[in-house]
Amino acid sequence: MKISMRDSRQHGFTMVELLIAVGIMALLGTVGSLLLNTSLENQAAIETRQQALERMALALTVFRRDVEQITPRIPRDSQGDPMAANIVAEQVGADSEVEFVHAGRRVLPGRGLGSTLERVRYVREEKEFIRYSAAVADPTTNTPWQRQVLVSDVSEFVVELYDGNRWSTFWPPSTQVTAAQPKSLRMTISTSIWPDIQLNVLLPELTQ
Repeated sequence: MKISMRDSRQHGFTMVELLIAVGIMALLGTVGSLLLNTSLENQAAIETRQQALERMALALTVFRRDVEQITPRIPRDSQGDPMAANIVAEQVGADSEVEFVHAGRRVLPGRGLGSTLERVRYVREEKEFIRYSAAVADPTTNTPWQRQVLVSDVSEFVVELYDGNRWSTFWPPSTQVTAAQPKSLRMTISTSIWPDIQLNVLLPELTQ
């Protein structure tokens, strides 16, 4: 029986072919690793932005709720003297400070009598949007204040109040020193992710 030389020849890869195959596999592994790292980084960035967005939405909700529940009473300072208006605002440097009394504070059961009124103050400190609160309408020098960081990495916090004719960063305005409450409020807050976020709140007409 005659055996062909072609049939008896062994089949396999040459050294060059093996090197090419190894090189292709290494390249595919590198590309896959880069794509995986990029995907993980993108996912982390998305989660970070999502968390920041949720914190911003919560801060705006808390601020709006407090402003909409402002009380008609004139609060008193730590010395017991009446303040200038229901809501007192001023611009310190490039930022605003606003303080007022609002209703609706939750009183937990089992803690005895407590007021539903709460004194709040909003400021920006060290790039943080801060809410200070006291569990009474007229805190004294000994009244404890709670400090709550609502948003971090804040570059701007400005409150403007409308008296019916113009907007002002001070309240009461110099032209209406006896004005108890503005008609509306506009708050602007900026972060490195979301600049110039504005919140407009129409204040209800209150009787003294």
